[in-house]
Order: sequence, then structure tokens, then C-alpha cells
Amino acid sequence: MGRMKFIWGDDAEEFRPERWLHESGTFQQKSSFKFTAFQMKISAAVLCHSYKFKLAVQNESVNYRTMLTLHIDDSLHLHASHRFEPMNKKLRFLEVNE
Repeated sequence: MGRMKFIWGDDAEEFRPERWLHESGTFQQKSSFKFTAFQMKISAAVLCHSYKFKLAVQNESVNYRTMLTLHIDDSLHLHASHRFEPMNKKLRFLEVNE
């Protein structure tokens, strides 16, 4: 989202701080929705990178309706577990073995 041409223009890949400045040099506010959606995508990516998610009931069918947001009928029960061993456990292991 941070470099999408349909949002920022054909030069979306270029760093141009003047995008947020008027010709007079004063700050020009952009739609805050762009940044909120971008932060949500980053949060989802971090969660998916750090955790494994499984359905609480493996054979349960998930029904949803396409609306402004994705509406899931009833609820979606998940189990989350760390993908990686927590760093503090690794540090304790190193301290004991040294």
C-alpha cells in the first residue's frame, strides 16, 4: 500500500516529502484512511509471521458474507501458538551452558 501507484501516482517508488507540502511550504494533510489500512496490513503480517493459527474445531466450516468488511457468521474460534521459541528462553539456555 505504501508504494501503490493508484494511490500515490506514477512516481510512488520515489521519496518525495513535498507530497505533503503545499506550494507555500505548509503541511498538506492526506487521507488518514490510507495510513490506517497500511498499519492494519503491517499488523496482520507481523501476527502471521510470529504465530501459527489453527481452527479450534478442525472440520468446522467457516461461512462469511462479503460486505464492507468481511463478516463471519457466528464466530471464528482459533488457537494461536508461537512459530519461534521466545527469545528469553534462548538467552537463559545460553547463560546456563556458558
